[in-house]
Amino acid sequence: MKAVMLTGPRALEVAEIDTPVPGPGEVLVRVSLLGLCGTDLGFYDGSSNYLRDGLKTYPFVLGHEWTGTVTALGPGTDAELLGRRVAGHNFRVCGRCRHCRAGRIRYCPGRSEIGVLGPLPGAGTEFLVAPAETLTRLPDFLSDASGALLEPTAAAVHAVERVAVSARDRVAVLGAGTLGIAAAQVARASGARTVVFDPQPAARDLAGSLGLSASAAPGAGDAESYDAVIEASGSEAAVRSAVDLVAPGGRVAQLGTPHHPVDDFDAASLVIRDVTLHGVLSGIGHWDRLVHLVGTGAVELDALVDRVFPIHDLDAAFARLAEGGRSRPKVLVRMAPSADGGTSGREPAEAVR
Repeated sequence: MKAVMLTGPRALEVAEIDTPVPGPGEVLVRVSLLGLCGTDLGFYDGSSNYLRDGLKTYPFVLGHEWTGTVTALGPGTDAELLGRRVAGHNFRVCGRCRHCRAGRIRYCPGRSEIGVLGPLPGAGTEFLVAPAETLTRLPDFLSDASGALLEPTAAAVHAVERVAVSARDRVAVLGAGTLGIAAAQVARASGARTVVFDPQPAARDLAGSLGLSASAAPGAGDAESYDAVIEASGSEAAVRSAVDLVAPGGRVAQLGTPHHPVDDFDAASLVIRDVTLHGVLSGIGHWDRLVHLVGTGAVELDALVDRVFPIHDLDAAFARLAEGGRSRPKVLVRMAPSADGGTSGREPAEAVR
């Protein structure tokens, strides 16, 4: 089968590797769409902290955001999964440690994350073996494109729930990329007064098209005035700004991942104002909530898709991902045709190139 293999910085090829066979509790998925994100871009251009810290080494098959159709079943799996469209999280865990036994799999010290952490190949393949317990079935109202966005945007749901956003709150979201737009929509669905800050006009335009309030930067009157702040960009300046914006007794969710230590981070101010700071890892456990929000119309994911590139145009896909000022944040790669060709496998028409 074909696989997207990264052999070094900017050294990308479509390689031929063996098609995997599902084992007990596993299924074989024909991958339809692969999502690319900032983590993948860091691997592509060699700047990733995973590479710098020795947590990932070339060569490897990249990809951890995906959707596809189950084509074969391993022993002990539900026969009703066969032929179903699915997406799935990327954690592979030991199942034996105290965290796994308590259901806290994101804390498993022996975990791998396909395409990101550890030796397992990513989802940039024609066929992927996945544990059935990691899968979410996609309802007919959810497009393939939205399915490929569930993995990153479920983390936004986690962030909103982690800081316990309610209708009484005033919420600031820093960054109008994939995570920020999703987090702002989820916060709004909770009834909170929500504003998105992003310096890019195109990003603010997208937020506005989705009915969100958006500004280029906080003003003087915004200092210490938000009950909850969700930092969704990973920008060092935004991380520092989150401290300035949160109200006394407020909560901050660090959803974006800075690629370097953040200098001049005012930890003392967090203490003095009794602020709670949450680091947010993954959206595991929040997928069903996200699917429900998409189904009710409270969250729009298709609107986040910029382009869908064919698998033979990978360098162009990464070049597009690296461009600033895109009107929509998400770049996808078409790995295989949709299984049914009908509306349940649709893509946003304006996103296809």
